[in-house]
Amino acid sequence: MLESYILGTATAEEIKQIREMEKLYPEVKAEMEEIEASLLRYSEAGAAPSGRLKKNLEAQLFEKEAAPKKRSSVVNISSLSGPSNWMRYAVAASVGLLIGVSAVTYSLYSQLSKARVHLAAMQLENEVLADEMGKQRVELRQQIALLTDKKIELAMVLKPGSKVVSLKGMDIAPESTAMIIWNTKDKQVYLNAASLPTPPQGKQYQLWAMVNGKPVDAGVFTLTEGTAFVMQRMKDIPEAQAFAVTLENEGGSPAPTMDVMYLMGSVPV
Repeated sequence: MLESYILGTATAEEIKQIREMEKLYPEVKAEMEEIEASLLRYSEAGAAPSGRLKKNLEAQLFEKEAAPKKRSSVVNISSLSGPSNWMRYAVAASVGLLIGVSAVTYSLYSQLSKARVHLAAMQLENEVLADEMGKQRVELRQQIALLTDKKIELAMVLKPGSKVVSLKGMDIAPESTAMIIWNTKDKQVYLNAASLPTPPQGKQYQLWAMVNGKPVDAGVFTLTEGTAFVMQRMKDIPEAQAFAVTLENEGGSPAPTMDVMYLMGSVPV
């Protein structure tokens, strides 16, 4: 009843009763002054009121589920005058304004949070799309390299004087194979050794041409993701009866290491 009286929402009967009690009991007047001071502090600093006062304020300002009380149809003009009554309405207006601003602020923060979540989802989707496009570009480059390889291979096979040499896997790599296209007229040698295992670090494959039983260096080659399916140009070889591949130290060797021979094949007559 005291909060209702201070906020100006008490009924005529309650106003009369409170004024009588205010005259008889000093503690009632002290409580009313404490409520007024609390409301002033709340309106000035935006601090939350006590739990009991907050509930009473909500009931008075927002008219929660309880039915509204009947108010006197006659307004006492004298009750609206004086600093105390003016302060009650000023405090009530300030409290209402603060609550309204808080509601708007919460609504804007909620909308901002949703916008941030939506933006994060869009960024994640863009990253996934970019990653997928990157993979497709890699696959496209591989397909172009493969088509280029096949074009070179076909041109070399159809070129007059070309011979196709199939290299078979030795005991160290029985499932490995390679193909050499060697042109006996222009001496050019192309190698495709995609099925060879990736060499360990510090090692490199080396191609040899067997000429009258003696190995001739035909160049080293590297197997990487970008060159695995590409026909690699090797050193020109004027004469050969066979070709072989060994695993040597990086940079090649002047003579083949026979115990690490991976491939070998004879030149067709």
